[in-house]
Formats: sequence, C-alpha cells, structure tokens
Amino acid sequence: MYNQLKKIFKDALIQTSAPHSFSRYLWFTSSDNDYYGIEKEALTTKDILLLETFLQKVEEHQLSMSEKEQWWHELLFGQASQKNPYTQPRPFRFIHFEFSEPLLNKEEWKEALIAFFDNNLEIVWKNFTSGVIVDFLPEVKTEETVPLHDIIDITASDFYTNVKLYIGTYTHLEENLTDLFHWEQTCFERSLQARKQTNIHTFQHALPYMLIENIDAEHISYIKKMFGTMPEDEKELLQSVKVYIENNMNVSLTAKKLFMHRNSLQYRIDKFIERTGLDIKNFQGAMAAYLAIIIIEK
Repeated sequence: MYNQLKKIFKDALIQTSAPHSFSRYLWFTSSDNDYYGIEKEALTTKDILLLETFLQKVEEHQLSMSEKEQWWHELLFGQASQKNPYTQPRPFRFIHFEFSEPLLNKEEWKEALIAFFDNNLEIVWKNFTSGVIVDFLPEVKTEETVPLHDIIDITASDFYTNVKLYIGTYTHLEENLTDLFHWEQTCFERSLQARKQTNIHTFQHALPYMLIENIDAEHISYIKKMFGTMPEDEKELLQSVKVYIENNMNVSLTAKKLFMHRNSLQYRIDKFIERTGLDIKNFQGAMAAYLAIIIIEK
C-alpha cells in the first residue's frame, strides 16, 4: 500500500505508528492498521474522496489521549519519555482486545467498561481495531470475579460489533514490562490464528501453538505415525477428540457442544484409543493427543 501511494504523492506522504501534526497532514489508516499522512496542500477534493473508498480517514479527536493514556502508549508502542504518572501503582494486568471492525465511539465503550469493572482502568489504542485495557487490581479484594464474557456480550449488544480478548497475567510496573506486553501480544496472535471462533484467549490456550511453531518436518512425520492405522481423512474423529480434551474429558458436555448423542461420542473416543494406544481419559494421554492433533492440523 505504501509503495503505491508513494508513487502518487511522493515526498508529501509519510507513514508512522501514531498520527501527528493534524494541521499539516490528513491521516488515513488501512486494513493492515498502518497510518498514512498526506500533506493537505498535495490533496484535492477528488483525491480525498478516492482515498476514502479504500482507506479509513482518521480524525484528531478519535486519537486524543489523557496524560496517563499517552504515557502507556509511549511505553508500550514507542519509547516512554514522560515521567511516570503513578506514585504507588497497584498490580495490574493487560487485557488485549481485537475488534472485528473499527470502533468509532471509543469514549462510550470506555465508560461502559469502567461501569462494568467498577474499578480504575486505562484503555490504550494501538489503532482503530485493537489495543489494550490496563486493568488494575482492586484495592479491596472481593470474592466476585468479573465475568469477561459479559464484556463481549455488552459490546455486541450495545455497540453492534464483535471483540476478542486475551487475558494477561497480573504484574507490576517494572523494567521488562514492555517485553511482557509484546510476549502477550504474540500469544494473542497465535491463539487468534488457531482458535478463530473463540472470544476469550489466555496463555494456557496459546501455549500449545507456541510450542509447535518451530517443529520440523521430520518430527511431524513421526507424530503422524503415532496415529497408527487411522485414515488421514478421519478429520471428524480427530476434531471430536480435540473438543473432548478441551472440555476436560467431560463426555456429556462435549456431546452437547458437538450436537451428538453421548453414546456416539463415547464410541469415537474408544475408537481413537484403540487405534492410537493413547488413553485420552487420563492427563498424560490427553496432553500428548492434544498436541499431536494440533500439529497435524497445522
């Protein structure tokens, strides 16, 4: 995209991770979440109308940030130069989010989240579709936990868009915080690629896919042999076993999710155990089978 625009606008075009100088540039963002600034003097009304057919125009008010939000943005996506605005920060976690389409009424969404969490938080946007919630640990602990699925339901019902979340671990403001943030971002990306229909993602969901990422072809061939006489076209059987393991080896719950009769699912489980020798009714067998199925799918 950048190279094509560069041919047309030449030195009037710039590309950055954070738009600036709105008085000089007109800003656009692409589906790849890149920001393009074009000098206003180099644009005609016809140019702007054409650009808006395949790029999203960015207004300055849509990117306005508070002092703390600006500090977090520079820390996570650039180089933090401002003074730390927190005197005694509480432990916090990152809740990464990814929208299915650009969210324009961001302030309303933040107000809904503050009411939902009943706690201080900051929302740092990476672009129009993704960013991170800085969720601070409450000063007074309660036995109730925030049902994060409700965030997804509220976003869908009140803002008419879908959002996916990655729930990070609680941590403190420390030197390697940016590294932790980017590690969680990578986990989120891998989990999103592999579990497209899932709305809530965590480290335990992402870890198997992180482990198998660099496995070589020789190992894959031997792992396939572990499945013995099972025909390669029995993907439905493998999928049933995978869902069974993901649901804590609960036959009734798995059968309900697969819209199957309990006895039919039990037959598939027994068939898998017989053909592979992997007893997926215990932890070790289930873990080995789960990783092997993910590797074969990949």
